[in-house]
Amino acid sequence: MAADPLDIVGSTADAAFAVDERGRIVIWNRGAEALLGYQASGILGRSCATVFCGRDVFGNRFCDPACAVQRMVLAHEAVSSFRLYLRKESGSPVPVAVSIITVPGPKASQHTVIHLLHPISDTVTSAAHAASLMSPAFAGSTDTLARPHAALSNFPLTEREVEVLRVLADGRSTKDIADSLYISVTTVRNHVQNILRKLEVHSKVEAVSLALRCHLI
Repeated sequence: MAADPLDIVGSTADAAFAVDERGRIVIWNRGAEALLGYQASGILGRSCATVFCGRDVFGNRFCDPACAVQRMVLAHEAVSSFRLYLRKESGSPVPVAVSIITVPGPKASQHTVIHLLHPISDTVTSAAHAASLMSPAFAGSTDTLARPHAALSNFPLTEREVEVLRVLADGRSTKDIADSLYISVTTVRNHVQNILRKLEVHSKVEAVSLALRCHLI
């Protein structure tokens, strides 16, 4: 059985997030929250390009709706580690090394791209250049995707299953979910299987992605 992206991201202590084939953030772990300041509840379902406004070391825009990483993934090319400045929630840039892991989905058109973020020391960038990266040009446009309330009537999920989905979306492990909801690991697994069956998907990340698109969470 192929590894589930949620399990991969949830098991690493590194800052990590994942996007679907459309560039929407579908997994956001605690390390990413600590590094960049964004809370999972406010960032899931949004476009990573418009949230982070990533720039290369020369100040050129790297993050874009026509994502170079996504193009390489679609072409089945390996993506080498690279360096970026990402925008923190505060608006200031943070230099990171980015490693990419691609997890194929059940369909040829589906995949999840995991980004592992490693903070790096910024010893080559001048103070003036760092300041320019914090300018309005670096900030770019912000994505204002609305987060409507869940339309639960359209799906046969129980309130507990929706709770499990919400915690899954935070990139939490099965044990973390069990601890946070005060239920057993076996019960969590049963809930997850019921969620996959009811939503007619094949993985936890697909379930989270569908839930975000349909405003279940």
